[in-house]
Amino acid sequence: MGLHLIRQAEIDIKSINQQTLFQIAEAKKKNKERTRESSLKMKAHFNETFNKLLNSSLSSTLLKIKEEVLKSKNKLMFELISDLTALINNKIKNNYSNYTKFIIKTLKNIKYIVDKPPEIIITLNSRDYDFFSNNNEQIEKIFKNKVKLKKSEKDFTGGFICVLLAGNISYNYTIENELKKHTSIIEIEFSKIFSDSETDIKKLENDYVQFIQNQKLAVDNYLMDYE
Repeated sequence: MGLHLIRQAEIDIKSINQQTLFQIAEAKKKNKERTRESSLKMKAHFNETFNKLLNSSLSSTLLKIKEEVLKSKNKLMFELISDLTALINNKIKNNYSNYTKFIIKTLKNIKYIVDKPPEIIITLNSRDYDFFSNNNEQIEKIFKNKVKLKKSEKDFTGGFICVLLAGNISYNYTIENELKKHTSIIEIEFSKIFSDSETDIKKLENDYVQFIQNQKLAVDNYLMDYE
């Protein structure tokens, strides 16, 4: 009888042990599943966040490169036009008689457009106004209609602005406006000169894109090892 009870107790203990081990195993399994699920969520979140940071860095860096290139081009274009304006101004000063002949020739060329009643107003810079006010016959003999010379409130390098009272139409033949009209031609020539630089910049952009891709791959590999 006592032996039977002992054996029964042993069986009960083994059963309890088995149940306990099973419960422990189940708990470990569930904990492992929860841990893996949590780990996958963390990995996905980290991957998403890191990729967003990389993509943001890529976009902002490429934008900055383009902005800097455009800024440099605009600055150089401005300096080029300023240098051309200064060069023309020096040529006018060094040979003013040729310049005044150029003004007269230009007025003759546009006579068929601007010679309309009742009056033609020609606006000049202060230097040219002083000259043609004292030599107004050179301009007046070109036109049939009355001509009025006017000094510009805003000074410019050279040329003139012609205003027709009939229809209040204005024609701008100032040096600055002529250069502005030819800006597209200057830009084309300018682009030819700096075509090699644009190739280098494009290569720099491509290299940075590849760097970002490599960083993404490195993170994926790291997270794979982390698992």
